[in-house]
Amino acid sequence: MTQDPFYEPDSSQYYATPPSTPPEKKNNTTIIIIVVVVLLVLCCCCAAALWFFWTYGDLIMYELGLNVISVLSN
Repeated sequence: MTQDPFYEPDSSQYYATPPSTPPEKKNNTTIIIIVVVVLLVLCCCCAAALWFFWTYGDLIMYELGLNVISVLSN
């Protein structure tokens, strides 16, 4: 009565691979929205500062005493 020691009549129930579930995808939508909003706000602030200094830059420089004429004449 010799029997293979590794023989099992119904091995499928013991060695069946577990069903594989796909890895959960992280939802990056909120991070992308926050980054885009921050970049838009930063661009708008830079544009407003550029406009302000383009419009009132001469007055600011004159009030600070930083005229181009006085710098060149020294």
